[in-house]
Amino acid sequence: MAGQEVLLVDADRTVLRLLEKLLTEAGLTVTALENPWRARDQVEKRFIPVVLCDLDIPYAGGGIELVQFARQKSPLTSVILMTSRQGYEAVAPAFRAGAHDVVPKTHDALEYIRDRVVEAALELRKTDTREQLLADVAEMHEEFLRKMMELSRQLTDLEDKLAARDGAPPISSIPEIMNVLLVDHDPGLDAVIARALLADTGWRICHAQTGGQALDAASQLPPHIVVINESLPDLPSTMVIKSIKTRNPDAVVLVFKPPTQGQAGEVRMVDGSKLHTLIPSFSSPDQMVTQIEEVRDALQKKARERRYLHAFRKHHLEFLQRYHQLKERLSPKPRT
Repeated sequence: MAGQEVLLVDADRTVLRLLEKLLTEAGLTVTALENPWRARDQVEKRFIPVVLCDLDIPYAGGGIELVQFARQKSPLTSVILMTSRQGYEAVAPAFRAGAHDVVPKTHDALEYIRDRVVEAALELRKTDTREQLLADVAEMHEEFLRKMMELSRQLTDLEDKLAARDGAPPISSIPEIMNVLLVDHDPGLDAVIARALLADTGWRICHAQTGGQALDAASQLPPHIVVINESLPDLPSTMVIKSIKTRNPDAVVLVFKPPTQGQAGEVRMVDGSKLHTLIPSFSSPDQMVTQIEEVRDALQKKARERRYLHAFRKHHLEFLQRYHQLKERLSPKPRT
């Protein structure tokens, strides 16, 4: 109970001090206010678990407005209204507005008022504790899953090493030979790339000078990487890219603007309908070679991750299904 705060609102200073003493002795932290507008300010600025307010402040039924305000600004705050009026018609509007409770405002009901405030504070504490526990359990499950996947990665690497030692081909979705389609009417870039990316290091370079040649080459030998000049002599490069990507959705496409007359060009990567700049100042063919090698490294890493995931799913499919079901159940529901 220590630290749970209660906002006490009553225009009668005597009642205010009496209830403040009563609730403080019950282990609550009490903020006592005579002005309901200041109470609104407190509710809006910080979280207050429980508000105990006179029903008729600053006028008959005015406390209901504080209930409505609290429901809007702080839905978890429990507002308990006190009233000396009796009968259903006096309290029904308060409950309809969302009041946690309506208690009699009489000297004989002081202990009851105290108990209802304490109960409201405890209910919220239990709710917060339960949600924190569920969050902690969910976090623990995430950590457990990460450790299981890391063990699976190590086991997969070990299996692949043993298979390679026995002469078995590597299990990977990345090809041993990387097909690169270069689309550029200038043979200069092709010469540099061909000298740097050799067949015996896992490269196959295909050069097309026009968009039409590129489409024909891509249909015969699906490329893994496409390097294309943004200005082609026959077809718009965008149309060529779209056609190649339709047939080869996993192909990585690099669009370049070559350097001209001392002005640097640019290299960008196609990502859906967007272009991401990779080389903002393209001035040397060696830069393109480096970028192509980095793309292959990224593709190999991505393929390796797919290999890990496939192996994990293969051996632990039932666990993953149960894990996701439990995660859904443990996920804290959004507060409304």
